[in-house]
Amino acid sequence: MFSPASARSQRGQSTVEFAISSIVLLLLMTGLLDLSRAFYYSVDIHAAAREGARHGAWFNSSYRQNQYLDDTDIKAAVDQTLAGAGLPASTLGTGCPGNSPYNAPYPSSAYGAVGTVTLYICYDALGNAQGSGTCCATPPTSDNLSWVGRDLNVIVLYNYPLVTGVMASFLGPGVELAANEHIYIQGHP
Repeated sequence: MFSPASARSQRGQSTVEFAISSIVLLLLMTGLLDLSRAFYYSVDIHAAAREGARHGAWFNSSYRQNQYLDDTDIKAAVDQTLAGAGLPASTLGTGCPGNSPYNAPYPSSAYGAVGTVTLYICYDALGNAQGSGTCCATPPTSDNLSWVGRDLNVIVLYNYPLVTGVMASFLGPGVELAANEHIYIQGHP
């Protein structure tokens, strides 16, 4: 038989066990929330890279030109997609990170500060002017379709800031998320 004192002691023990185990469960839950947010932003930066590449490579057959094949228009398309997820506008990086044809892994220096999105627009990484990194200050005109069929590579890098201190103690202050989209520039020369 249990005495009343023994029952109170057992209830106290259960309360202590629950308090200790709930701390561990709370830490696991916040870590999962942080990583799920990182996954959400990873999906969005992939969509932004894809949209920027698609936008830049589009060929307007009526005007016979690639109207949006310039850094400004590609960046605008990327930033519009990023804004939909609540991410800050991108900063245009210089050069093209990674090994030719500019695929991952990218050096940590290419990501920028924690919480920033860096955009790299690389032209013709697979063509004759390999590694040129520049295309056009303005969109090509109908009498200059030399970029048709060449590679356009849009790279979006986000240094995701971890919210929970537990994850930051394991992974550092941020997680580097990368998206890369290659597309051939459309048109009829």
